[in-house]
Amino acid sequence: MFIKPILIGISPNAQADDIWLALKLLWQPWRWQTGSGLALLKAAISRKFPNRQVYLVNAGRTALLLALQSLKLKPGDEVIHLDFTCGVVPGAIRLAGGVPCPTADLTKPGITPRTKALICQHTFGIPDDLSRLQAICRQYKLTLIEDCAHSLGAKYRGKPVGSFGDMAILSFGRDKIISSVFGGALLSKKPLNLPELPCPNRGWIMKQLFHPVLMLAAVPTYFWLGKYLIYLARKLNLITLPLADLKPELLPNALAELALKQWGKLDRLNRHRQVLARFYAQSLHQKFDPQGIYLRYPLPVKNPLQLIKAAKTKHLLLGNWYDGRIINLPTHIKINLSDAARVIQFIKTYV
Repeated sequence: MFIKPILIGISPNAQADDIWLALKLLWQPWRWQTGSGLALLKAAISRKFPNRQVYLVNAGRTALLLALQSLKLKPGDEVIHLDFTCGVVPGAIRLAGGVPCPTADLTKPGITPRTKALICQHTFGIPDDLSRLQAICRQYKLTLIEDCAHSLGAKYRGKPVGSFGDMAILSFGRDKIISSVFGGALLSKKPLNLPELPCPNRGWIMKQLFHPVLMLAAVPTYFWLGKYLIYLARKLNLITLPLADLKPELLPNALAELALKQWGKLDRLNRHRQVLARFYAQSLHQKFDPQGIYLRYPLPVKNPLQLIKAAKTKHLLLGNWYDGRIINLPTHIKINLSDAARVIQFIKTYV
């Protein structure tokens, strides 16, 4: 009997039209590095974030690194960030020459004379207290960087997150709000003097275009065939690991076209996430923030790693961003209410 796999990630946003576009682009290498997609994506971002300079790059982590490098940090300069975060954030701070200063509460940061910037991240698409963070940054003359990797499309008091900081980071990674497999953007109130970056080579671009095509076969069969297809593709160097070493480069046109296709679905994708997040919250008696768009729904549980392991026996692949206190429930467009009910039923029987 076939059981639909419910997966937290693994190309969660790719629909038939996205896969068809990737397949067409695979056969049009003259569109891979340059083309109209870059200007169209930049224009779309500018319409949503007016009065911002837009720089398209190959990943959100590249955008974060460039933002930090623009501050010209000196040895010992500190950058405050949330302790509940991806390792990319403190890694970028170190690469830019700064000292990562994690905190459990951004509204109560340990500011010193060496503190230069504060990074907020709107975790899982739930907006931070931006009014408070702006006030703190004004008081101490800090640069406010909004990491919107989880929160593209979320609003704080009616205004898009990413509109409040001195700079903002967008990510178009494979598990983010919209996906071009790799990709990102740096937004800035002021023009930045950034280093000249190369465009990725054609071999790298081809791997990213092949990724959604491969997932067309791998995702529906994940627990009995698909995971082996993914493993084989990685071994044969046909696709790129999501956290592979990545040097700063520009966003190539082919990936800009994938991102642009998904940009047109942004509101619909996020409304779907909100519906599922509200359903999880009501069913499990948890909180729901109507301002959030819930890239994933975070649920505190005991022994999350054991729960995640048990879930795999039921063809459920749940998430563990970013520590050992919570699990993440899927909210993406491939999950319907019946799938979410299956997740809830499993969790209730387990806990």
